[in-house]
Parts: sequence; C-alpha cells; structure tokens
Amino acid sequence: MKLFLLLLLLPFFVLSQDNANQKSTFIALYTIGELWDTEKKPHEQEYFNEHSKFLSNMRKEKKITMGARYSDTGMIIILADNLEAAKKMLYQDVALQQKLFTVEIHAFNAFYKGCLE
Repeated sequence: MKLFLLLLLLPFFVLSQDNANQKSTFIALYTIGELWDTEKKPHEQEYFNEHSKFLSNMRKEKKITMGARYSDTGMIIILADNLEAAKKMLYQDVALQQKLFTVEIHAFNAFYKGCLE
C-alpha cells in the first residue's frame, strides 16, 4: 500500500520541484537618461555600443525572452529569481550606470499567453 501511494504521488513531487526552479518574469522599460545627447543619433551615443553588446549577451544567455520599442520607450521581458536579482542583472549595463538610459523594472504577469515570432 505504501509503495502504491508513493508511486501515485511521485509525479506531483517531480512537478513541484520543476516549478521551484522556474524563474519569475519581469518587464524593464527603458527611457533616455540625462547623458543622452539629443544632437546625436542613437548609435553615436556614448555607451550605446556597450549597451547593445550587453543586451545581446543577455539574449544569448536566454535571460531576455522578448524585446520591443514603442514611442520613446524600449522594453524587454526578462527572467530572474526575484525583483532584486532583476535589478542587479540590468544594472550591470554601463549605459544604465552612466545614465545614458533610465529603467523601470516591474513584475510581469501575463494573463493571456501567446506566441510572437
């Protein structure tokens, strides 16, 4: 009987451990910061190339799940353990440290999951 119960409950234990390893989703909203020179094009801005490389590395590491621009705002959806980990991750970007951009980071809870390609 004990073996039967163990076998019956085993899938639930395995699934609960998978969920424990899942990361949370956050949205980061980028706007231009005080260092931004309105007389220059984006690729001419100081630290812009470093920022692009930073985001590229995050994509390669599968930390960014999606990115977009709308109006004057850039947006990325990232995976992290918690809000503090998300902030720590993003503030490794020299463009944020030097105030080329500002960023707002919020928990992101999709109520309708879809697919973008």
